[in-house]
Amino acid sequence: MYGRRLLSALILLLPFLLLIVYGGEGGFTLLAMLAAVISVWEFTRLADPSAPWRVISLLAAAALVGATSLRGMEWFGPGVLLFLLLALSRVVGGGEDLETDFRRATLCVVGVLYVAGPLSFAVVLRGMPEGVQYILLACSIVWIGDTAAFYIGSILGRRPLAPRLSPKKSVEGSVAGLVASMLASWLGTRALGMPVPFLSSLLLGAVIGGAGQLGDLVESGIKRAFHVKDTSGLIPGHGGMLDRIDSLLFALPVFYVWVRMGWI
Repeated sequence: MYGRRLLSALILLLPFLLLIVYGGEGGFTLLAMLAAVISVWEFTRLADPSAPWRVISLLAAAALVGATSLRGMEWFGPGVLLFLLLALSRVVGGGEDLETDFRRATLCVVGVLYVAGPLSFAVVLRGMPEGVQYILLACSIVWIGDTAAFYIGSILGRRPLAPRLSPKKSVEGSVAGLVASMLASWLGTRALGMPVPFLSSLLLGAVIGGAGQLGDLVESGIKRAFHVKDTSGLIPGHGGMLDRIDSLLFALPVFYVWVRMGWI
């Protein structure tokens, strides 16, 4: 299992880095849209929604992420949200099984907001003058922390972190993940030429790493609620696309706020 997980990560890492560095804003936006569509498909699959709702969700996710990169389209995000709410309102009074229809429709709307909303922050970050550095740093902090938490937790984990959400996650793994995220932040800011003080870089790593762990726990709770191990088998050793980006969904908005506040 560990070998497949590591091999999959290494195979995907090179094209990901090349696209971030050399793909420009357009290439990165397409990558974010693809990740959003696949992740929403996986999320809605858990609820087994009807085909029309699934199509609406996928289109809305792609539109919400894609329009973020377009200048003068600030109204588009609220417009997509309004469209989803209007579509949701059609469920009321329609269909023979109101409870099932409403549950499926609600989960489709939640799936778009849960996935496409945070990925929109990634597109905004990439469009900034130092966008490449921001994306590389945020992903490094989260994924290095995830990796440390997984391997250290598998070897040394004894005390459960959140048994209701994910019985396999441990306190030891969580602490190791936070330490690794802090080190990744410190080393990353220096490698990328970002003038961030030592203590500030450690604090950034702790906050972003902690947000990433929260995102991972939330997705674990979602899978536990639907009695599945992975959202799909797309990535060997990792599960689905949503399993791979779940930590980023919480970390990216926090990183965006950090940047906007001028703390980096």
